[in-house]
Amino acid sequence: GNMRLVYVAGTVFTALYGTIYALSKSSDAAKNVLHKFNLWIHGVVHLIFTTETRWKPAKEFDDPVILDSEEFKNVAVIKRTVIFYRHGESKWNEVFNQSKSLTRFFKPLFYKSLFMAMFWETVNAVTGDSVFLDSPLSQLGVEQAQDLAKFLEKKEPEENKEVEKFRQILAGNEGESIVCSSNLRRALATTTIGLWPRLGKKAKDHVHVLSCLQESSRNVDTMSLSKPDSVPPLPMTKAALSKEDGVFDPAKLYITSENAGNKKICEKGSVRLAQFAEWIFKSNGSSVVIAGGHSLYFRNFFRAFLPHKSAHPGKNHKIKNGGAVAFTFCMAQPGTNKPIYLVEEASITEVFLGFDY
Repeated sequence: GNMRLVYVAGTVFTALYGTIYALSKSSDAAKNVLHKFNLWIHGVVHLIFTTETRWKPAKEFDDPVILDSEEFKNVAVIKRTVIFYRHGESKWNEVFNQSKSLTRFFKPLFYKSLFMAMFWETVNAVTGDSVFLDSPLSQLGVEQAQDLAKFLEKKEPEENKEVEKFRQILAGNEGESIVCSSNLRRALATTTIGLWPRLGKKAKDHVHVLSCLQESSRNVDTMSLSKPDSVPPLPMTKAALSKEDGVFDPAKLYITSENAGNKKICEKGSVRLAQFAEWIFKSNGSSVVIAGGHSLYFRNFFRAFLPHKSAHPGKNHKIKNGGAVAFTFCMAQPGTNKPIYLVEEASITEVFLGFDY
């Protein structure tokens, strides 16, 4: 009986998939449905079989304290300033993460939110949009991104001189800096809206879309809707910036050549951390890198590149939604050996909102 059920389900699935595939040759709506269908399959397989969280800093990366050893005495250390900027609340967060307590699953509001999300997921099947896959910003998330823009535009300087320096860097008023973002929509939207005071004014300013910044989690909201060398649909970003100065033109704003598309199912998250660490020192020679991204990714970055015995809160606490944290990142490469990376613990500065203690 069970085998017959599997056979019937397989036959129905094959017929449905074949029909959508045939229609996709002549219909944009069917093409969108097929892309989402494939992404859901990828997402569910990734959810079950992914190995990306199965790694430990001590096994994957050398302890950066060796930079103080005799071996590195005459090795040049290159330094960059990095500012992590976490995305605002997403629609996935809005449905599933309103509370850390399991009691949230027994509240009517949870099921109302889940039903509405599933309704819109169905409605959006033909448009290529999604609530769950590559989850976009919620309305609160948009407002959190706008809060950083207000912080950058305010006239009064911050009392803390270090924070004020980073505020001016984020605003594009001090030194040369380069902006990059994860290829997921919530990070791209937050980076664009939050940094619009600079991005909307400077024609030469771009956002580098990097697949190596894609979030580290097995959940389907970490699947990217964007295909390689492209950006995903960003209708909420366009709407949020419609009343602002400057023109939001994705074709001109985003550099997509380093977006390789979705993360691989059987790839450790540490691989992307190493790729981004390398990118920081190859990023057009800019001394400051502003990176829009995700809580678990940033937390893993601190776990990987702070000294292994460090007890800094960044290893265990997420950056708040819409928050920004700056630090000095070092690289030393003795001869032909692989480079050693270090986050200077004393340099970590909460620029806006900071960590969620």
